[in-house]
Amino acid sequence: MEWLNNILRNLERLFTNATEYAYANPKVGYLVVIFLLLVWLVGLIFDWKWTYARPGSWGGNFFLDLLGPIGFRFWLGVIIMIAIVASAYLYFRVK
Repeated sequence: MEWLNNILRNLERLFTNATEYAYANPKVGYLVVIFLLLVWLVGLIFDWKWTYARPGSWGGNFFLDLLGPIGFRFWLGVIIMIAIVASAYLYFRVK
């Protein structure tokens, strides 16, 4: 079981170091946001249902029914692109 303890210790050290690095360099948060938004955008492009289907959400389902899946994915993709551009702008402009 020593190997398991080593793995857990290494994971704990990794997360601790990553947190300390993020506190020392706040711009890393913008990169994380850009990465997550890019994953969401790729999901919209490849029509992954989890990226736009909102079970139990009245607001999201209203626009999905109103625009249809293709129109909803398009406009959601436009909004995500604007968010990516804004995050990239903040990444390069914030000191």
